[in-house]
Amino acid sequence: MRMRTSAGIIAATALLGSALAGGVATAATPGTAHPAAAATTATAACVNAEAQENVKIRKERKLNSTAVGLFTKGATTCIRDKAKGQSYHLCGRSGTDWMKITYRGNTGWIPGACGSRQV
Repeated sequence: MRMRTSAGIIAATALLGSALAGGVATAATPGTAHPAAAATTATAACVNAEAQENVKIRKERKLNSTAVGLFTKGATTCIRDKAKGQSYHLCGRSGTDWMKITYRGNTGWIPGACGSRQV
């Protein structure tokens, strides 16, 4: 009897939490996540970068690192990470901030000055 009540409370709590978070409210087996709810959470956390000019996507956070792709002017993508790296003077600014992005299947780093953040 107690197990049945606990399972009902867990399912109701999961439905309420999904509804409050703006996700898809569906009943699920305890311990399993609903794929649509996970996708909603991942999308909401995305902060976009827009290329200020054509910039090479680098394997590491330094200018002489191997280029793995090209982030083309005006293109947008999600910023996956931010970190300090080699100093640069690019895209009209100087800095040491780098952004990790994935663009057209290429994951790597671009100078922060070359990918403005959008909200």
